[in-house]
Amino acid sequence: MHVSAPASSANLGPGFDCLALALDLPFELSDSPAHLDRDEQGWLVVERTHPAAVAYVLAGGEPNRPLWWRSPIPPGRGLGFSGAARVAGAYLALLTSGAEPTAAQQQAFAVAAKLEGHADNAAASIWGGMTVAAGEQALSLEMPEGLEVIVWWPEKSTSTNASRSVLAPTLSREAAAFSIARSSLWVAAIATGDLSKLRVACEDEVHQNERLLARPDSAEVLQELLANEQVLAAWLSGSGPTVAALMPAGASADLLAPRLFESGRTRVLAVSAIGVNQVSSTPNT
Repeated sequence: MHVSAPASSANLGPGFDCLALALDLPFELSDSPAHLDRDEQGWLVVERTHPAAVAYVLAGGEPNRPLWWRSPIPPGRGLGFSGAARVAGAYLALLTSGAEPTAAQQQAFAVAAKLEGHADNAAASIWGGMTVAAGEQALSLEMPEGLEVIVWWPEKSTSTNASRSVLAPTLSREAAAFSIARSSLWVAAIATGDLSKLRVACEDEVHQNERLLARPDSAEVLQELLANEQVLAAWLSGSGPTVAALMPAGASADLLAPRLFESGRTRVLAVSAIGVNQVSSTPNT
């Protein structure tokens, strides 16, 4: 069996641990060795400590069953690599045990969110689109058509735990109200299609500013993106160092200036409308 789960960009600025976008960058997982006949396919053996393997076992999969994975999602960059891997692992185990796809999604969400310690990335990788997660509850909103996301990341990765350690232990009421309002505005803007509100909606006073102080390279890219009028919203993706921006499809060509992106790598991605899914019984080339 072969399953695929999309990457994700979490927080979207103010939606700390609750908002995320699913991105068309897959994590693939298989329990079939058929694809090993050709080395160019890029499949790797899943080690027991891999996030996908841990989730697979926690969801009821056989501990010693061989698994293989492949993915273009860069680990440690704030694009939900571990979340997608955990979702794929749990979902594969549940489907293998005979669970119906809808039930498998809900159960895989619970497993992945528990392992992640927060539900935002898991929700996006499970259901696709723009997701809102609150504890064990999550909803997916369909994104308006004609949009794309440009993501930039430097060569150096960021540990989520290390990134969280720079955050202040307490938050003022004003800062909390500031970010709650903008997080709500994100949801309302997508639900109503009024994308003109997204620039304000991506502002944050909970976590983003402190994290950007530790990553001046990411901060510079974020400011340059926001200086372009075609950018609808831009934010630090997850715990960073990736910076993401939402814009009309085709507009990214004007942003791929060498000076802006020479210090890292850039991808232009679609929002993934679907979440984790079974690709086929046997992986194809």
